[in-house]
Order: sequence, then structure tokens, then C-alpha cells
Amino acid sequence: MVGVLGPDARLWLYLDRYPSAEPVDNAEISATLDGQPVPVTRSAEATYVIAHPLLGQPGARSLILTITAGADMDLLPLDIEVPAAAAASVVTQGWRETATRAAAEPVAWAAGLALLLLGVVIGRAAAPRNLPPMVAPDGIALKPMTEAVSEPHHKPAAGRVPARAAAAPMALILGLLALPATAQPMDQPRRQPDGSVFVPKPTQRLLGVRAAMVDRADAPVALQLVGQVIADPNASGRVQAPQAGRVEAPPAGFPTLGSRVERGQTMAYIVPVLGAQERSGVQATLAELDSQIGIAQQRTQRLAGLAGSVSAREIAEARAELDGLRARRAAVAEGLNGRLAVQATASGFISVVAAVGGQIVDAREPLFEIVEPTRLWVEAVAYDGGMVADIAGARATTAGGLGLDLAFIGRGLALRQQAVPLQFRIVNAPPGLSVGTPVTVTVQTNRRAAGIVLPGEAVIRSAEGPPIVFEMASAERFVPRPVRVQPLDGRNVLVLAGLEPGNRVVTEAASLIAQIR
Repeated sequence: MVGVLGPDARLWLYLDRYPSAEPVDNAEISATLDGQPVPVTRSAEATYVIAHPLLGQPGARSLILTITAGADMDLLPLDIEVPAAAAASVVTQGWRETATRAAAEPVAWAAGLALLLLGVVIGRAAAPRNLPPMVAPDGIALKPMTEAVSEPHHKPAAGRVPARAAAAPMALILGLLALPATAQPMDQPRRQPDGSVFVPKPTQRLLGVRAAMVDRADAPVALQLVGQVIADPNASGRVQAPQAGRVEAPPAGFPTLGSRVERGQTMAYIVPVLGAQERSGVQATLAELDSQIGIAQQRTQRLAGLAGSVSAREIAEARAELDGLRARRAAVAEGLNGRLAVQATASGFISVVAAVGGQIVDAREPLFEIVEPTRLWVEAVAYDGGMVADIAGARATTAGGLGLDLAFIGRGLALRQQAVPLQFRIVNAPPGLSVGTPVTVTVQTNRRAAGIVLPGEAVIRSAEGPPIVFEMASAERFVPRPVRVQPLDGRNVLVLAGLEPGNRVVTEAASLIAQIR
């Protein structure tokens, strides 16, 4: 419980849970001030107000609070010393204090002056103006007809600002100056000369500060590796051109990025492209085969007409020879004018499309890549093979902070650029994860180390560079503590030195506290 006595004889109470600094809202609070019951009203989230004339009189005051929040109940006795300066400020509050506050707030004065000028301009525009005299063609000025009519009301002189228009800006200025009198008393967050940071409770509520009581524990030793997301080779595929030729689209068109295909589905056609010499050779072969087919066909018909005098064996051989020649011709003709279907090698989603209608490609040129997004791997490299000899677990983190649970698959026995390749399977791959995404892999080993486990966001870099954490020394005072840390599991870190068990450490919004100057 933090209490702040305002200059208006009101005591503002901020109720939080001690270990976590979490605000406690909708609590039932009853209070007695010097033995007299006083009402406690809720002003905002986890903020309560006590207003009583005794809080504006100098001297010692005894306050007893009975707090009930759910199943928790506590009794807090408080001794309050109301200083004479605070009491005097309550007594003399009025137009003198408003004028003093206005002199100390140049921004309010500037805003008031701008509003005053705006009111003058509006009043000037709203004031009536005299009409110019009418001039006759011969140059003799004529009196306007309005002068002949008696005016029942007196019109203000031109250029004079109406009193209502001039008073509006002054009313706004007084409203701006009187507004702080009804607001919560709050000191500005600032950095103290000793390096600590003072953060008042209202500012802590805005920043979302949370803390935790720390204790020592044994945790596995971990190290961080650089890796990237790759496709599972058992559930992905690369579609290549089986031979050189021209690419043609199937009747339904080329599959688009992100579309799903099934194994064996026709994705494109390759039409062989032959040179002039190769084409002439194929055409000569076709002409020769046509001649042989004609001779074989005549021989078969002649033998069939001599069925009684020729054996059935000779007739069967002639027919078989004719069928073989026809099959050869069909194969050669297909190589000249036919096309080859390019089929999907796996079921999944299209991740790369390199096929364009009419494109001339070489053999083994990639046309499509297929990926199954629910089955992805992570490949990392370790330059110290001994550190990853015994892996107990692993976790990866993307540049955007997305965490990935990993299952170890295996390690390579051959070095790749003087490093040992490691492969992991992503457990329950999240949607939207792309192949090639760089990740940081935190590998846990079976070795143990003693330290304090903290969330990774609790440790920040100081202006000098070393890592620090903020200890919540009191309700509104935060002390930076240099620490020595090592990664743990991608989300948490292990503090090896710099903290003691029982310290209350900021676990959320530490980076925002570090920005206070």
C-alpha cells in the first residue's frame, strides 16, 4: 500500500500485491483516522481516496486500514505525519494559488494567450461594420437610406469586441489552471543521483510494471546457435524439367503460389526443342520406317492370302514384324512432335513458381518447389562439437520473438564450413512460418548450473553495455543491478551472479524503466 497526501487534504491509496506489484482492484477497504471511521472511495483501477479535514491539519495521525480482496484479508496500521507546509497549502488554496500555479506553468499561459487572440479575432469578425457611402454618377455622395430610419437599438462601434466573446478565452484559461486541483497528486518519474530510478505508482500502472521474488535453482546449461527454417525432405519436393524443351501450361494453367497440389498432379508440359540437324535426322528415320512398314504390310497380306500353302508361323512372324515397325515409328514421332508431362513429386503447397509459358529450359532446371507447412525443420550449425554432444532439449526464437519448440533429429558427422550441422523438427509449426526464416536456437545440455531463473525481458543492456536488471528496492524506487547471465531455453535466462535470493526483480517493463532520465 502506497499513500500520497495531496494538497487538498485527500489521501490517495495505491494497492498492489507485494511480490508481483500487481494492482489489486475492487478491494473492500475500511479505515479509521484517529479512531474516527472515514469513508474510502474507489477513484480508478486499484486506486482509492480518503478525504477528511484532519488530513489538512498539521500533526501526527493514526490510520488503520482493513483490506479484503477475495479470500485475502489484511490489517495495515499507518502513522501519518502531516507537515505544516501541506496544511498551509490547503488553507490558502484559492485564487492566489491559481495565480502562482499559472506563473509556474508557461505552457498554460501560452495556450491562454492563443485562445485570447482567437476570441479577439472572432469578436472582430462578428462586430457590425458601417456601409460605404453611395456615390452618384455626377460624383455627388448620397446618404444611405438607412440613415432616414430611426434605429431602435444602439449599435456598438465598429471594431469593438463583444464582452461575451472576450470573456470566453479567459474562462478557458481559468478552467485549464483549475484542472490540476482536481487531479491526482503525482511526482514526475526521474533518475536519482545514486543511479536508482524513482517511478511513482500512477506511472507504474501506465507502464505495466511487474516484479517477482527470486530464488536460486538448478537449471540446465544452454548455448545459442544460429539456424534457419528448412523444409522437411520427407514431405516436400522440387519439380525439375526432365529434359530440355519448351514449357507449356496444362489446361487448368500453372499452379499459383500458395495453392495446394497432390502427388502425381500434372503441373506443366515440356515440348522437346530440336535443332535443324537433329530434326532432319528424325524425319529421315521416320521416312525409313514408313518404307519398312509398307514392305512389311505387303508381305503380311501376301502370306495371309497363301494361308493354305504357308505355315501359320511365317504369317505370325510377319505380323509381329509389322507391329514392331509401327511401334518404333510412333515412338520416334512422339519424340519429334509430342510433349512430356511434369508431375508433382509430393503433396503440399507451392512455395516457388519458376515456370513461364514458352520458356526454353534445360534438363534438371527447377520449375516448382512444394512445401508442407505443418512439417518443417530447423537446421543450425555449432562450431564447438563438444558442447552439443549431449542435447537434452532445444527451442528456437525468430527475429519477431515467436517461440518454436524443437525436437532433436540428429547431427552431421562431416563438417560444413568448419561447423557441425544440427537438425531439429519443429513441434506444432505455427501457421505463417516460411522456409528460410532465420532463427536463434537455444540448445539445452544435460549439464546443470546453479543460478536464478528470470524471463529474458527482465534483463536489458545498460548504457555502458553490460546486462542489468532492476531490483524493486521499495514501492517506488528501482535500483539497477549488473548481472552475469547465460541463455536457458529461449524465453528465460539464468543469472549466475549479481542477485541474491529474496530480491524483488522487475520482470515486465524493465526496458521502459531504463528509458527514464
